[in-house]
Amino acid sequence: MPFYEVTVITRSLSKSNLVKALVRAGNTLLNNGAVIEKVESLGHRDLPYKRIAKQTKEPVYAANFFLFQTHMSTDARKKTKSILINDLDTVHVDVLPVETANIDAPCNLEEILKPPAERTAVKELRENQKLGHFPRQMIYKRTEKEWKSIPKSYTIAPPRP
Repeated sequence: MPFYEVTVITRSLSKSNLVKALVRAGNTLLNNGAVIEKVESLGHRDLPYKRIAKQTKEPVYAANFFLFQTHMSTDARKKTKSILINDLDTVHVDVLPVETANIDAPCNLEEILKPPAERTAVKELRENQKLGHFPRQMIYKRTEKEWKSIPKSYTIAPPRP
């Protein structure tokens, strides 16, 4: 499935209405077969030119900008764009394809799944003394705290004959 950036520009709304509008947009994407990778708020900004609100026909000069990074089919792209454009809270919707570079990086999952003490990166840090005094002190205190929290059991004497 191709990778798309869905830009949703909503009119200035209260926090609860803004959340409802974003949930509606996200559900629309998910219901039409999109996989949302990331949702990013680009903030509340002034628009480059005056837009008109759909229902009230009032001019809109500032709006909330949001970016959905999704994977979806081309049919789903057309369908979701038409649905999101007709939403009354949105001022503008655009769905742009994004070129993704295929990176042939070696898989290091086995290295990541190892405990930190056995990882080569951690060993290199310890050998090169990259760990300063403060992190060492924090690690020492954390291990000391964990050691003290472990209940110590006393040996039970064997029964007398």
